[in-house]
Amino acid sequence: MIVTLAGHVDHGKTSIVRTLTGVDTDRLAEEKRRGLTIDLGFAYTDIHGQRVGFVDVPGHHRFIHNMVAGVAGRQFALLVVAADDGVMPQSREHLQILRLLGLQRGLVALNKIDRVDGDRVSEVRRQVRDLGSGSFLEDAPIIELSCETRTGFDGLRTHLADAAAQTPDREQDAPFRLAIDRAFTIRGSGVVVTGTVTAGTAAVSDRLVLASTGAAARVRGLHVQDESASRATAGDRAAINLAGVAVDEVGRGDWLLDPDVRDPQTGFAARLSVIDDFPRPVRHNAAVHVYHATSHAHGRLLLLDSARVAPGAEALVDVLCDTPLHVKVGDRVVLRDQDLERTLGGGRVVDLGVPRTRRRGDVRRALLSGLDPSDPTGSLAHQAALEPIEGNAFARDWNAKVASVDALARGQGGLEQIDGHWLAPALIATARQHVETALSDHHQAHPDSEGMTLEALTGRDPARRLVLAELVERGSVRVGNGLYADAAHRATLPDDVSRLFGSVEQMLDSIQPPSLGDLAKRLKRPFTPFEQDMRALPAFGLAVRISPTRYYLPGRLLELADTAINLDSAGPFTVRQFRDATGVGRNVVIEVLEHFDAKGFTRRQGDTRTVVGTPSAVAA
Repeated sequence: MIVTLAGHVDHGKTSIVRTLTGVDTDRLAEEKRRGLTIDLGFAYTDIHGQRVGFVDVPGHHRFIHNMVAGVAGRQFALLVVAADDGVMPQSREHLQILRLLGLQRGLVALNKIDRVDGDRVSEVRRQVRDLGSGSFLEDAPIIELSCETRTGFDGLRTHLADAAAQTPDREQDAPFRLAIDRAFTIRGSGVVVTGTVTAGTAAVSDRLVLASTGAAARVRGLHVQDESASRATAGDRAAINLAGVAVDEVGRGDWLLDPDVRDPQTGFAARLSVIDDFPRPVRHNAAVHVYHATSHAHGRLLLLDSARVAPGAEALVDVLCDTPLHVKVGDRVVLRDQDLERTLGGGRVVDLGVPRTRRRGDVRRALLSGLDPSDPTGSLAHQAALEPIEGNAFARDWNAKVASVDALARGQGGLEQIDGHWLAPALIATARQHVETALSDHHQAHPDSEGMTLEALTGRDPARRLVLAELVERGSVRVGNGLYADAAHRATLPDDVSRLFGSVEQMLDSIQPPSLGDLAKRLKRPFTPFEQDMRALPAFGLAVRISPTRYYLPGRLLELADTAINLDSAGPFTVRQFRDATGVGRNVVIEVLEHFDAKGFTRRQGDTRTVVGTPSAVAA
């Protein structure tokens, strides 16, 4: 179990850790000179058979960024209040931060009781009870301590050992994440990073990445709670010896991650809780400090529901940062007002990245309001009812394994998958009905039209586009020349197009049809209007324009494609080999093969080509 000590400056946090463990966590020369904790300190000990680690955080308001870096959601809180001072500003702010970061277990150490009388102790106990009212410390034990006389430490040890024995199982089937708070080198071992594991498990020989750069790192060795270990799991304080990175590449604020979930973000949506005693309403576009695990960024707070949020209220917000953070859905952030230099509030991340619709639009607010980080199945179903969910992206955003997301979607979610995206059946049905109705109406209104463009048929609706692609794959909708049509639809040829095709069909019925110029001469037609008229033939599937000056009948192109397949069976073929096999002139052969390349039927590599696609593509 990891215990975070919190409380006002000079209330004895460091002395309590020293009394429990024998370790002075003030390791910096300046800390020793000033008698003031500036940075995080760590110590470990065994208490009644339980391994307990301590994180000593600074109590001075100027070092609040270091205090936040020492807190993780699975930790046990030890709030320290000195009996002579009583509850002070940082006592209150530290408890607010502990609550905002999701801590749920803890106790209070009423320290320095040797300096006051019994009445004062009783008075401060009442202050502590008032302070903890409504929080996870409301009914927590209050242990009276004196580091000078060692009074109360037997009881404190008993409480800590009991809490450690009741620590819930931390095993997680999730990608590994560790928030780094220190990085240093050890002679003979190399780079070591320390931090709290926020999710998943890492073992010796695992390959991970640094979130800041994506640099690959291999786990050479592990210590958990200051003891050698073969693996580290969620909630552990871990020291990880890394191979493949230099110490100057990594530092506090960075993360050690499973490679599949690295995805830096400069923006995210969160459900904000403003603290009760914040002195003014929170305004739109407020400048804030954003604290996430061990990292910090400057940012702006964009309100989505109103122009301001009152103290004690909650609201959906977007947080835009000036530098990337490595947040995931469900992570907690603390926000401090840049002007007032005090904690504003905090919240849980509910969505990542750039909004897919209007930021403050009804559709987006409906989406965000139904996302619950503690309920991935319900959130998955809610989102899939409104928009397609790319499975890999959802897994990355939620720090989940793709297989786990797929299982949720197929199981309790009852979702269907199209091209790697999960959609609710009702959303699929609505999109399919739109596509089928739009095509039917178009064919009735324009019987001579070959079909509709993608934009006209689906707009930019992603669900409609996915469903349309599936209908094409199933054969109920066909696409040609960029136009979509019902598979059974055949456009009525306009009289002028029918007459034109009748005049050129026989001449085009060749493996080497004449050029447009030759056709115009034979028909005694002016070239420019004739060239424009010929463009109607591909629109009705009557001919294929393989170059600006040459058209082929689809059947003849398929014959040439069969020849290419026969040549390819013996290996890559050249222009000359294709010319000899078809009897077509070199210039026309080049036009044909470049058309094959453009359609993805063949691929050119130097002077040779190979068949890589299906022959039907060349006649579309």
